[in-house]
Amino acid sequence: MSDTSGENDELVAGIFGTLDYDPTELERREFKPWHRPRKQFVRREQWAEQVKRLYADRPIEEPLRYLGLPGTDLIDLRYLYEQICRPDGRPLIFLGFNSEAQPRSPARRELDISLYEVRRLPNVEQQSDVIQDDFRRISDETSIAWKRARTLGPFDVVNIDLCNGLASDSPTIHQSIYNALSQVTALQAHSLTPWLLLITTRIGPNTFDPDAEAAILQCFHDNICTCDGFAEECQQLLGLDVETIDASACADADYLKLMIVALGKWLAKLVQASRTSQVVLASTLGYRVVESAPCEDLVSIALRCDPIIARPEDALSPSPPQPFDECKTAKRIVRRTANRKDVDSLLEADSDMHETLVVEMEDLLTAARYGAARYRPWLNSRA
Repeated sequence: MSDTSGENDELVAGIFGTLDYDPTELERREFKPWHRPRKQFVRREQWAEQVKRLYADRPIEEPLRYLGLPGTDLIDLRYLYEQICRPDGRPLIFLGFNSEAQPRSPARRELDISLYEVRRLPNVEQQSDVIQDDFRRISDETSIAWKRARTLGPFDVVNIDLCNGLASDSPTIHQSIYNALSQVTALQAHSLTPWLLLITTRIGPNTFDPDAEAAILQCFHDNICTCDGFAEECQQLLGLDVETIDASACADADYLKLMIVALGKWLAKLVQASRTSQVVLASTLGYRVVESAPCEDLVSIALRCDPIIARPEDALSPSPPQPFDECKTAKRIVRRTANRKDVDSLLEADSDMHETLVVEMEDLLTAARYGAARYRPWLNSRA
């Protein structure tokens, strides 16, 4: 922090009210599920790793533009800033949505403090913001949510990190998660550079709206008839007999694999609907939210979207643009689904990695004003 931190604290106190707090108040803050080492594994090994690859050959003056659903402590933003922006002085511009932080609530106060702390970091653009609104509001073109997204976008990273299922909404809802994602991918069609779509969602037989499940599975079934070799790869790599599989009757492990492929196909088509792009399922990680679950019931997937700018072969007699190779995309998704990593099993087998993640979380929690001395006892109580 700079030597002017006292003056800045007085300034922000005049805007938000006093921000004074004492150690006893910090000790009372409860740790959240996203503070566990397995979530930090996702941040470290998937999110940060994929963003580093995205920026490997970009000039350092190009900002990281981020759209996400952060918690009140802004842990995700703090970590990505430290990994991507601070080392090279790369600017950061972000827009977040947090419907929990209602005016005058404790959550709002915590978010205001966190937002102040992150905005004052070097090279963080001051138009960056987290607004008290539901991400679904982006689907309304008259909303503040959409107007802010349109002003700051397109983005390099779109991180839809959900506590529940991506497909839990009924398709009949006007302001649904599906319409919001459609609006965002339409905005992303204006990007001339590759970007990441990160999705974290619960997956299980009771986490999908029935109509949404049927619509998403249709993307999977379409490829069975139209894509040569797709059914064979599903059988060989995933052990799924796609000719007879019934989502309502298959085992949890098979349902998980089936829905990862179906969601990947649906998301790829959503991106393709607005802009011809190469969409690759770059990484798939999973872990158990319900400890007794027979397999992972939460999955984090990373899709890299590379816009394709193609000129006609004959400029004087242009032909219609060629559609992307859906079969190639579908089979790639199957292969990457087969490489899914079970984070719980990885950390159980690698104590050194587990300790590294715990230390990283202690540092992040300290920066976010948690009583980090209580962190390890909290973890041990959940072991």
